[in-house]
Amino acid sequence: MLLTVYIPFSASTMLIISNLFGIVGSLLIVVALNPVFGILGGILLGLASSWIWPYFLTVRTKGKIINDFHITKLHWQGSLIAMVILGLVEWLSVKYSSYNAAFILLAVFFAISLYGSYTMKNKISFYHNGTTPEHDRNYSIIGVIFITVLVMLVFAIRYSRLKTIPHIWDLGIGVVSLVGLLILLMYQLKIHRNLYPLSLASINRGIVMNFVLLYTIFDSSLRFEFSTLLTVYVIYLAGFEFGPFILKKHLNLRYPLLILGLILSFFNITYFVGILLCALFVGSDNSILNNSLYNDPKIESERAFLVKYQLSAVGNISQQLFYMIIVYLLGYIYRINVLDFFNVNGKVDSSLLLIVRLAVTFGVLVSAFITYLSTRSKKEAQS
Repeated sequence: MLLTVYIPFSASTMLIISNLFGIVGSLLIVVALNPVFGILGGILLGLASSWIWPYFLTVRTKGKIINDFHITKLHWQGSLIAMVILGLVEWLSVKYSSYNAAFILLAVFFAISLYGSYTMKNKISFYHNGTTPEHDRNYSIIGVIFITVLVMLVFAIRYSRLKTIPHIWDLGIGVVSLVGLLILLMYQLKIHRNLYPLSLASINRGIVMNFVLLYTIFDSSLRFEFSTLLTVYVIYLAGFEFGPFILKKHLNLRYPLLILGLILSFFNITYFVGILLCALFVGSDNSILNNSLYNDPKIESERAFLVKYQLSAVGNISQQLFYMIIVYLLGYIYRINVLDFFNVNGKVDSSLLLIVRLAVTFGVLVSAFITYLSTRSKKEAQS
């Protein structure tokens, strides 16, 4: 998402490109025994998965506003059928330890989505004139270099969760992550200072999302000693979908609810309730950010959703880096294999896991508290 600011094409064209990347990437993964194809396929699928939703939202919203395109019941029914088919294929793939069929089916769905993207573009008159709205590109070549380094750092972090590395590398990656985290936050807030505090709220959204969808999956698996991936994902989806409706008349309770959820996640008996409260916050905040950014006069409507997801990606990466900094430093100090922090059978003392839990949760609490104070101050200044 951070790279999209350098791309001059319209949202409808980028939606088509995203689907093309998805088709090619899925097919390359099928022949992933060749490492070159595997890496290239992973990159293309990563770009497709991060681009397709915000570009779709942009095109759909534009079509809805000018009354050229609307989502119908048939669209929702088709999406539901596709999800059921994907779930069934995933279950069969796991059962028989073969994923080729899943990626071939994914390529087929991307092809269907590609056709739908062309149809949407042809229906919406805004995209017929061939002109692309100008938007501010405050990113410099330094920004490109920094994003490249950041991507390399994230790959190094993910590699360290798969392979045993020397403890001195733990310390090195931890220090570099800390520096990268600070630069990332300052750089992004400076670029989007004209959107403050919406920019800070978007970053906080990414932090909370990553807390729920990454950290709690590892944490709860270690706590309860079984795979909680599906459980956490279902809870997140429920909270995300129902959050806007439950909190519609109680928007002032969003941040207190988030803070309560983080506190409840400390205790095993209320763990999943806490995750649900965090997910309700993300769902409600997502709806507010969509409306606020799209209607903000300081940002071109074609860029609104992209900016939100760019800033959310910053929060996502920041929370991941902070999480890994704690793990790397503890691994270095106590001479513990970093892999053990993510393994149910790992020999990590419960007191160290508690330190990680306290640090990570406290980090999210600080982000939520600062964002809450900033947004409240902005509202008081406007009233």
